[in-house]
Amino acid sequence: MKKAWKWLALIGLTGVLGACGNNDENEKAAADGELTIVASFYPMFDFTRNIVGDEGTVELLVPAGTDSHDFEPSAKDIAKIQEADALVYNNENMEMWVPDVAKSLEKENVEVIKATEGMLLMPGGEEEEHDHDHSEEGHHHELDPHVWLAPSLAVKEVEAIRDQLSESYPEHAEAFKTNAAEYLEKLEKLDQEYSDAFTNVKQTSFVTQHAAFSYLALEYGLNQVPISGVSAEEEPSPARLAELKEFVEENGIQYVYFEENAKSSVAETLAAETKIETEVLNPLEGLTQDQMDDGEDYISVMEENLTALRKTTDTENPKEGNLAPEKEKNVYNGYFKDGDVEERPLTDWAGAWQSVYPYLEDGTLDQVMEYKEKKDSSQTAAEYKAYYETGYQTDVKEIKIKGDTMTFIFDDGTEKSAEYKSAGYEILDYKAGNRGVRFLFEAKGDTDAFKYIQFSDHGISPEKSGHFHIYYGNDSQDALLEEMDHWPTYYPVDLSGIEIAQEMLAH
Repeated sequence: MKKAWKWLALIGLTGVLGACGNNDENEKAAADGELTIVASFYPMFDFTRNIVGDEGTVELLVPAGTDSHDFEPSAKDIAKIQEADALVYNNENMEMWVPDVAKSLEKENVEVIKATEGMLLMPGGEEEEHDHDHSEEGHHHELDPHVWLAPSLAVKEVEAIRDQLSESYPEHAEAFKTNAAEYLEKLEKLDQEYSDAFTNVKQTSFVTQHAAFSYLALEYGLNQVPISGVSAEEEPSPARLAELKEFVEENGIQYVYFEENAKSSVAETLAAETKIETEVLNPLEGLTQDQMDDGEDYISVMEENLTALRKTTDTENPKEGNLAPEKEKNVYNGYFKDGDVEERPLTDWAGAWQSVYPYLEDGTLDQVMEYKEKKDSSQTAAEYKAYYETGYQTDVKEIKIKGDTMTFIFDDGTEKSAEYKSAGYEILDYKAGNRGVRFLFEAKGDTDAFKYIQFSDHGISPEKSGHFHIYYGNDSQDALLEEMDHWPTYYPVDLSGIEIAQEMLAH
């Protein structure tokens, strides 16, 4: 975690540096009009230089061989960025320093280019790793930033960088388009190689020391199994080695994949003690200077990663079923005891809420449907969307809840309000084996608003809701409890459509 006081000092320095280094806007570019662009870490550098070509100079900010997760820009680095025309970065979940630095760049007219612009990120963090009881200090992200490790998504990042640079510098747009087209052809060929290699695999699961390959796994139908408690820098303890040996034997593991910069003795110890082989999967967060001098780049390293992965996927593993991902049996997923459920007040849902139905209709949630298909291919993205069209459909575009009053705002602008009182809750048992809770409310007295209301939001006891499904009608609570296909869904009104989509993916 970055310390707040460091950023205060850094931001203070940026003002001084900005005053010294950028008084003359013409100092940003050479006399011939070439652009100077700073790219945060290696994949962003390689993508950007292939787009820019001879139209400018692209500089790598994070030094070769440096762990980009731990990188914090120095005052000199800030000055370099301020003197450039643009900064290209992946995502603030990777380059966590960018939002603070970006504030100082606005007045310097430095364009800030985000490679994941418009893309939804998968949830990240420690909870995705195998064996939670043995977590080590490491790199855990609220959202997983390792998008570039799937060639199919690297294509989208290059397109996003190209489009933003073209918009910022239209005089170079045609060259950017031409350069990008040539590079995209190579990336698409790489994507096809991955698709072909993993179409009919003998096993889908691969075990990694660094949980960086979730996007690669998702895009190509594989299953990443990250093992916690294995550091790239420190040899595991004898007790941990014994546990890993048991894990390897129980699951038929033949290879464990380490990062490029892993300490060799760690891999050697693990291989000797557990009778497995170790291989390298390079997360491409920073190539060494020797690698770059030898002409290695994103495509060549990803081809090496493919060769390494095929050592696992081309080999049968009779015990692979043990590694299949299982849905965690927690309250959010509908696993709880009756005694854990408590009545909730209407104030748990206080606030102003918007229906997600319009975002489904206008395509904003299409990425969510595509993600669902990749996670579970029993339905296509179009079929998932059709299912949610029935579920989300409503003519109530907004709901405002204050105190015990609910106001429904309809598509035609009309509003209906009523005061409501709690009517308890009902626990529902589903065929899949999980459960749900509906929290019931009834209007006080006669009203032209809905007489009966039921909330469902994955919570089972008093807590502020972040979103909810709602059931409403005028017949009876029992009639609403029978409704399973239609559940209008609401998120706070201050969220954009893309922010709602990201929330859906993260949960």
